[in-house]
Amino acid sequence: MAEEKAPQTEAAAAPAKGGKKMLIIIAILMAVEGVGVFFAVKMFSGGPAPAAATEHGDDEAAAEGGAKKEGAEGEHAAAEGGHAAESGGHEKSGEKGEKGEKGEKGDKPAKIATALTEIELPECRPSNKMTGKLTMFRMHVSILVATPQADRAKGLVEANKSRITDRINYVLRSAEPAHLNEPGLETIKRRIKQELDRILADDKMVQEVLIPELLQSGYGL
Repeated sequence: MAEEKAPQTEAAAAPAKGGKKMLIIIAILMAVEGVGVFFAVKMFSGGPAPAAATEHGDDEAAAEGGAKKEGAEGEHAAAEGGHAAESGGHEKSGEKGEKGEKGEKGDKPAKIATALTEIELPECRPSNKMTGKLTMFRMHVSILVATPQADRAKGLVEANKSRITDRINYVLRSAEPAHLNEPGLETIKRRIKQELDRILADDKMVQEVLIPELLQSGYGL
């Protein structure tokens, strides 16, 4: 009886050992599978990051390169604009210079001075005693008129000879000693012109009064 129980115990122990081995093998396989899955997940999750970083870096590099390129183009454009402005300034200066040269050369016709004609008035022999002493004068007076009006002026002078002589004598007779001593006789010339303007009825005709000779002497000389 004892011998029959022994084989049965061994037979029951054998399946128990075989089951343990299977559990161990399954555990090992699961561990290996878990390790493989871990590495696979780590591999797939960590791989794209460098690529993304690389792409991001490439984008930044491209953007930086574009900015540098745009900056260089902007500086080049600004330089060209400066050169253009400078060239425009030189051109304008040149145009102004040309205009100035044209003005100096006389492109615009200058005003031509009106030609004048000299007309001699009748000789006068007035006297003056403004200083208390009678002084005699011998006086020649001429006038300058515009050449186109010369013939008309001569006709008016001839037609008013006596009146002209009378008014010139009046100017000398009433002249102050200081006026007679002026180097250019400016006051006397101005007064004679005023008298002639009234006689000739034209204050534009007589351009200038000339007194080429004015001699004075004491009474009786």
